[in-house]
This record gives sequence, structure tokens and C-alpha cells, in this order.
Amino acid sequence: MWGLANKTFLAIHGCEIDLAASRIKGPDGWIQLKPKSMEVLEYLLDHPLSVCTREEILNAVWGRSIVSDDVLSQAISELRKAFNDDFHAPSVLETIPRSGYRLLLEPITRKTSYRVWHWPVIFAMAVITIFLVYLYATRPQELARQTIVVLPFVNMSDDAANEYFSDGISEDLLNLLAKIPELRVISRSSAFYFKGKDLNSVDVARELNVTHILEGSVRKAGNQVRITAQLIDAGTDTHLWSETYDRELGNIFDVQDEISEAIVGALKGSLNTQLETAPKTNTTTNTEAHDAYLRGRYLVVQRTTTTIKAAVREFERAIALDPGYALAHAELGIAHLLLASYGDLTMSEAIAKSMPHIDQAMVLNSNLAEAHAATGLLLMNQENWEDALTYFNQAIRISPNYSIAHTWKGMTLAHIGRYEEAFLTNEATLRLDPLSIVAITIYTQSLHDRNLLDKAEQELEKIASIYPAKYAQIRGVQTSLGGNWANLVLGNLDSIRINRSRDSSYALSVSFAFIGLEQEALSISETAFILRILGRPDDAVRAIEEHLGENPMTEDRFYFGRLLGSAGDYDRARPILEEAWQWHGRQVTQNGFELSDAAALIAIRRDAGDEAGVDEILAAIKDNVRRYRETGYTNGPWYVSADYEEGVAAYLAGERERGLMLIAKAADGGFFIFPNGAYLQTLYDDPGFAQIIAGQEARQARERNRFLSIVCTNNPYADVWQPAEGTCERFAEEQQN
Repeated sequence: MWGLANKTFLAIHGCEIDLAASRIKGPDGWIQLKPKSMEVLEYLLDHPLSVCTREEILNAVWGRSIVSDDVLSQAISELRKAFNDDFHAPSVLETIPRSGYRLLLEPITRKTSYRVWHWPVIFAMAVITIFLVYLYATRPQELARQTIVVLPFVNMSDDAANEYFSDGISEDLLNLLAKIPELRVISRSSAFYFKGKDLNSVDVARELNVTHILEGSVRKAGNQVRITAQLIDAGTDTHLWSETYDRELGNIFDVQDEISEAIVGALKGSLNTQLETAPKTNTTTNTEAHDAYLRGRYLVVQRTTTTIKAAVREFERAIALDPGYALAHAELGIAHLLLASYGDLTMSEAIAKSMPHIDQAMVLNSNLAEAHAATGLLLMNQENWEDALTYFNQAIRISPNYSIAHTWKGMTLAHIGRYEEAFLTNEATLRLDPLSIVAITIYTQSLHDRNLLDKAEQELEKIASIYPAKYAQIRGVQTSLGGNWANLVLGNLDSIRINRSRDSSYALSVSFAFIGLEQEALSISETAFILRILGRPDDAVRAIEEHLGENPMTEDRFYFGRLLGSAGDYDRARPILEEAWQWHGRQVTQNGFELSDAAALIAIRRDAGDEAGVDEILAAIKDNVRRYRETGYTNGPWYVSADYEEGVAAYLAGERERGLMLIAKAADGGFFIFPNGAYLQTLYDDPGFAQIIAGQEARQARERNRFLSIVCTNNPYADVWQPAEGTCERFAEEQQN
């Protein structure tokens, strides 16, 4: 029974705030806050409607304590959850990019009374709750979010070259429906997997876990087009609606709008849903420009150097025909940026080419999801992660089912150390694009990081027959966890035997370096990273100096600083690493300012007698370890280990025994420790650490011999790869001795 009590409360956004008890009452009842989160809220309550900088809040709440900015981000995140506030469309707490936060409402003071609750009332509430649970369980189709896949419309034209047009119509319809928040729309890459396959609707529904399917055909002849579309209930394999449209190409946009409106109407009628009206086509009125855009989209999604370059020409043609075509500007900007990964552009060149078109897309249509996503991608490639996140969130707000924006958002969150949010975003991406090789790769990696191998195996099985080469590569990574590094090499060779790519070749070089096959690794790639794995930091510095040029990208320059620190060249490393430390918000993350950067800067500051500066960095390493632990991170093959990072931090803080224990635990779990890092010379000189390295070298030799015993007898990969000259001869001699 609740006792009667009267207290003074603040109220905001329909929520009650109990300052004394550090809790907030929202729609789901009372939520207990961490003390620091409540202190952050109190500071914002004292400054309503004003922008409070991150520095002001940190100083007010944490004072002289050495903490990273991430503690404030965590507090804000906790407050948003308590208020049930939407980051994308905030009603309570607004993030001001690269500045701070603002409380959007002024609080009011009021009295709140708690009534006495007796057991009959509690019993009645329990009965009602059980009834609601039963109601939900027995009427899931009416209450659950509806899911639809738009299968590629069949090209019924006499000319097979019109394939791009039927694909484009399908994608346009998909993009229109994707803007409806109440619908979950499967992304293009997963939908188009079924192109040309003889599968019925039940098979497709089971594969993609959808409730509805839109399919159809397109017949184009001259200036005339016939579009037939039908909506299918996947559960019953029955047609809910079908229609045929005969139009001139000048009316193609009206046809698309008609179809999307009819689909929404059919869903409303058959499922009693409250779907919003379908959005109108937001594109050019120039049919030739739209035709060129469709050709560009058809080409760019194939993700090869040749097709992306061809897509660039089509998007440029679309813009020449209609300079005000915002969508074509956005896609052209994205295509240029993709050529830095898939083509021969440097990142500096790609940014210079993409920026004018991305800016123009935003000027022409600031409510275009593709324009916001393109801006986010540009900022991401400029290492401006926080602002990139803002634009990705805006793209998703405009088009909730825009899967590539979710993908880029997840990558950004991981980079800035918000690992749990990244994991949830990756899950959401996979729901939108369940057959996407990118989505599956990122998600399975995050499962590997958490040692959720059974779940990772389930995801991998989905792509075994679809992307066998990628399946083999990821399977190699998964089976290498725990220190079975030979499996990493075998997985990459299995992948190359199916389909050689630049990515698979480089991954093979990395895996050779892990097991100490230097000749094999360097015959494929002599990058700085490979040389660093092989324990040759001076050569790694020389290798990257050759490629930096006069105006290197920020990321390349920061990596140069990392290698200089690894080689012990502190005079050149310090200004770069100090800049990188500030650039990354003075926090350590998995893919940003990494542990090796932090350890090098600690050595540099310690040499300069700056112990306060050392403590600041040690606190940031520990904070990153905390985020690892909270997200469930364990050990990856080389890219992450909570035990290793915590161990290094402890050792550098003077906790020798604890540090060595944690480092040994990481090594025993299969984590690869980079050799010859000058910034950890004290650790490397420690006899206790020497035993750990000796154990790693023994494992490396074991895995190398296990691999060579396979390829030096009856090499199953002889058609795509051969061991370096002398490798098998040396292996045979070692076995005899």
C-alpha cells in the first residue's frame, strides 16, 4: 500500500520531476536517474531556452574531475529516454551541433499527491493488463507495424535496354513508400535480390519477413508506357489490389503518385491501419532528366569502378538537362565520394568534386533525405563526425526507411564511441535491408565483438548461397576468434577462390602478417598497416610518407602521427597527436583516437613532465573501456579488446600486476598485440610482459605451421595462390628438426 505524501515537483512535457529523489515520472511510470544525470537536468532547468555549452555543463556538474565529453552524452541520452523525447524531433532537449544543449520548455512548479492504493485496485489493474496483453497477442496484424517489399518490376518492353527504366520505376515507388513512418519498407538491395528469380510470394515473404508485396511490370514503347501493379497479402497469398496505367511519359510522375496513393488506400482498407497519405513525387518535371537519373541509379548501385563512373556521367547529364534537379545533384555528390573507395580518386579529389553538388542539393531542396544523407557522408569523410550524425538523423527523419542513411549513421556512432547506439542502429538497418552484404557484414562484426557467435552464425547462413565469397571471408574471421589465426587466412583464400577483389586481397595480406608470413604478406601489399603488424614501425613511417602528398587528409595525417609515435619519433608525433586528441573531443574510441594514439601521447606528455595531462588521457581510456563493457565487447581478432585496453591503462597508471594480468587475459583470448611499439617501451622491457609476448609468438608459430601443413602438401588454392619461394622448404626443415 502506498502512503500519502505531498511534495513539490517540477513539470515539463507532461512529465513530473522529483528533484529530491532524482527521478522522472513519464507515461511508463517513475524512472530513476543517475545522480549526475539529475545534476545535468538541474543545470538545464536553471537555464531554460538558453544554449548551454558542453564545457559549461561539464564544469558545473563534474568540476575539476577529469572526465571525457562522453559522460555528458550518456547523461543527455538517459534524460531523453526518461522524457520519451525524440532526438530527431525534440520536444524537451535539443542538441546544438558542435556546441551544447538547450532545454526547449520552461518548467512549472506544482503539487502532486499520491493516493492510497488498496489491493482491490491493484487486482483490477492486473486484470486489465492481462486483458490488454491477450488483446495484443490475438490481434497482432492490426497492431503491428506493416512491412512491404517492392519487388523489381518486370521489363516487358521489346528492348531489353529498358531494364533501367523498369528498375527505376520500382525504386521510385519504393522511395515514396519509404517516407511513410508507419510502414517498414525493405531496402532496394534486398528487394532486388529476387530479380529474375522464380519464387512465389510466400517464399519472398518468409525470406524477408514481410507482410505485403508490391510487384508489377513495365512496358515502354516510344513515348508510351504501361505500368501494371498489384499488392499482395503475403500471409494469405491473395491480391488486395491491382491496377493498370496507360500513360505518356510526360505523366510518369503522376502515375507514380497514383500507385503509391492506391497502395496506402489498400493497406488502410484491408488492415484498418492509420497510415498517412503517401507523399508526392519530389523530383524533376523533365522526363529526359529523370530518364538519365534512372540510368545513373541503375549503375551506381552495382558498386564497381566502371559502373560508378558511368553513373557520374548520367547524373551530370540529368543536371545539364535540369540544373534544378536536387536529387541528381545529391546522387552525383554521393557517386563522387564512392569513387574514393571504389575508384581511383583520392579522398581530397572526391570531396572537391562532390561538395558543390551536395551544397546545391541542399539549396534546391532542404527537405530532401538524399541531400541530408549526402551532406552527412561528406562530413563523415571530412572526419566531422558529430555534424555528420546530425545530417544522417535528419535524413532518417524525412525518410525513416532510408537504409543507407541508417548504415552510415551506425558507422558514425561506432566511430565516436557510442557503441550501444551503433549496435541498435545496425540492427535497425538489417531489418530494413536483411540481404544487404554491407548490413550483414557490419552487424556480424558487432556480434563477433560481443562473442555472440551463435547469433552471428544465423546471420551468416542467410548469405551463404547469396554472397558465397563474402560468406567465406566472414566465416574465416568468426572461426579465428580465440586465436585460431590460420582460419583467418583460410577464409580469405576461400573467398578469393570464389571471387577475387581488392578487399579480399588486402584482407589476405593482413592475415598473412598475423601468422608471421612476411614474404606472402608484402607480396600483396606493402602498406604502413601491414608493416606495423610485422613489427617494422620505421618502415611503416617511410611507407606512409611516400603516399601522404603535400595536403594529406586529416585521417591520413593523424595516422601518420600514430606511426611516428609507434616508431618513437616523438618530436614529429607530438603536434599531430595533440591536434588529433582535440579533434576527437578528447576521448578514446575504437576507430577514432585509438588506444595506440593515447598510449603514444601519454609517453610524449610524460617525457615532458605533464602528469596532469597523462591522467586526463588515462581517464579517457578507462571511459572507453567502460563503454566497451556496457556494450558487451570482449575480444576481436585484433581490432578490439576491453581487457587489453584496461590492462594497458592500469599498467601505465602504475598498477603493474593488475595491468599484466588483464593483458595476459586478452592475449590468452586470442587478441593480437602489435609488436615494437616505442610508446610502450617500459611495458616491453618488463619480464612479465616478455612472457606474454613469448606466448603470442608460440601461438603465431603454431597457426603458421597449421596453415603451411595444408598448403605445402596438396595446396587446395593452387589455382589462385602459391606460397612464396622457399616458404615450404623452410617449413619442411623445421618439421624434421
